[in-house]
Amino acid sequence: MIRKKKRHEAHENHERWLVSYADFITLLFAFFVVMYATSTNNVEKQKEFEDSVRANLHLTKNIGGGGSGSGAGAGSSITEALQELNQPIDNFPKNGSAKEIKDYLQRKIDKSGDGHIKSNITDLKHEWYGVRMSLAASSFFAPGSYKLKLSSLKIIDEIIKNLENSNNRIIIEGHTDNIPIKNEVVESNWELSSLRSSSVVRYLIKYHKIDPSKITAAAYADTKPIVPNTSEENRAKNRRIDFLIISDEKINKEGF
Repeated sequence: MIRKKKRHEAHENHERWLVSYADFITLLFAFFVVMYATSTNNVEKQKEFEDSVRANLHLTKNIGGGGSGSGAGAGSSITEALQELNQPIDNFPKNGSAKEIKDYLQRKIDKSGDGHIKSNITDLKHEWYGVRMSLAASSFFAPGSYKLKLSSLKIIDEIIKNLENSNNRIIIEGHTDNIPIKNEVVESNWELSSLRSSSVVRYLIKYHKIDPSKITAAAYADTKPIVPNTSEENRAKNRRIDFLIISDEKINKEGF
């Protein structure tokens, strides 16, 4: 008779919890290592970040404060730098977009001392290729004339003073109403608008030393009215001289 051996039941392992506990301790250790690493200030890295902010935002203020400083000082200096973006910019925006140039010119016009310049500007707006500043032709010329009034020179001087740090191209446009004109000098509105814009360009080149390659005279006669020529008031609005400042981004992309 063959005897069967009794099987010994496997003993339950009461130490399996140690595996889970070891995993938990490992994860907890990794967590505290990460927390310690992120809480340690790297002054050199912060300084590099601040310099990068200053370079990319074209800030003139020394956002580094009084040196390398502490982490708190670095944070506050960055905050100050970002706040500076909302403050008026006194220098012409380098490589500025049309909107930035328009905002800059608007601030300058609003700050003009006697308000004489502001009262002569009929419109200031940014377009896809630059900024258009429109001035009433009556501020520059006598009716039917293309010779600049002496009183208009102050207006031109003030406008160009606000653009003196700019390398932008400028187009001077002459516009008329639709009333035909013919006198001893001028044969049509085409000649009148052309001679008027050329008079402004000649003055800028001669007295403000504007680079001739950066400025252009254009004539449109009555082909680009801003309002219908249905009344004397509207015709006065259409008789204008436009300063068109081409933005740098369009010069680079479109080749103006």
